[in-house]
Amino acid sequence: MFSLVCLLLASWAAAADVTVHMLDVGQGDSILLRTPAGKTVLIDAGDRGAGMLEKLRAHGVDHLDLVVATHPHADHIGEMQKVIEALPPRVYVDSGQTHPTKVYASLLSALEGNPAIQYRTATPGMVFNLDDGAKLELLWPNPKGLLTGTRSDLNSNSVVTRLTHGDDCFLFTGDAEEPTEAALLEAGVGQCDVLKVAHHGSRHSSGVAFLAAVKPSVALVSAGAGNRYSHPGVETLARLDAVGATVYRTDQDGEVTVVSSGKGLRVLTERARPAPQTEVPNAQAAVAVATAGEAHAPEGSAEPEAAACAFPGSSRSEVFHGAGCRTAAKISEANQMCYESREAALKAGKRSAGCCHP
Repeated sequence: MFSLVCLLLASWAAAADVTVHMLDVGQGDSILLRTPAGKTVLIDAGDRGAGMLEKLRAHGVDHLDLVVATHPHADHIGEMQKVIEALPPRVYVDSGQTHPTKVYASLLSALEGNPAIQYRTATPGMVFNLDDGAKLELLWPNPKGLLTGTRSDLNSNSVVTRLTHGDDCFLFTGDAEEPTEAALLEAGVGQCDVLKVAHHGSRHSSGVAFLAAVKPSVALVSAGAGNRYSHPGVETLARLDAVGATVYRTDQDGEVTVVSSGKGLRVLTERARPAPQTEVPNAQAAVAVATAGEAHAPEGSAEPEAAACAFPGSSRSEVFHGAGCRTAAKISEANQMCYESREAALKAGKRSAGCCHP
């Protein structure tokens, strides 16, 4: 059963939800998008043995409107051939880069063998209009100026897409690395609520300047438990923490689902989350944790005692809370701040937290 994390407490209509699933495919990537009218988009398809068809069928997927392969490494296209043969998409998009592997060659043969699939090379400015105003924009790579001589040209030329739905924004980065981020910054990439962290949280991605521009409140990391690369890297996690992003990881949380109403987000995790080791509120959204369908704290955790401070805050967050707020109770002692009144907190430059509206 999924545990529930509420972000940006706001009114939303279930009929207009866009749902983004970060599927748990181990040390690989796969993102499934579902729209209100039933349009279905798949970004990457995990490595061989990921069980993609079973995962898609478990979500009731019976067709694919659009498939995006960010780049031809096996941990992103390992099961793509199975997917497109069982569920041929109307449109298939990739970076246009080739790779001398059997996995890529077999996938290419499957695409060429089905003329009903429209193949397109990703180009900045390409837009796929979904429904309820949602759209998927392609930001990178630029076929006229592919990055070369990088640590990994295939990674650096990953297809980067941005999903917008009302006021909500998602940025999907494949295995993009620092040169990609520099190109995106030059192109004017802006703030986005949800970041699919590039390259499984590798230290070669998610640089300080890039995160400062995107300012994600939610960071999604797809990584396998105990993977040999030590993903996500401690440096990356530190940089995400520094910008106030709440990190969700498939190796710890299982499948992670972000539901967008166009006016706010909800996050659901397959596995219940332990009490946070570090404070989670941030400038974009204050996070309150509860078990799915319940208003109290997760089973096995204690109810927080009433806070002694009337309006608690944190030196690492731009929000302040009301006394007794569960999120405020998780602020580490080293970061605790206290305001005698709401006016004092506002005067100090803080703003009201969305989880408790003090």
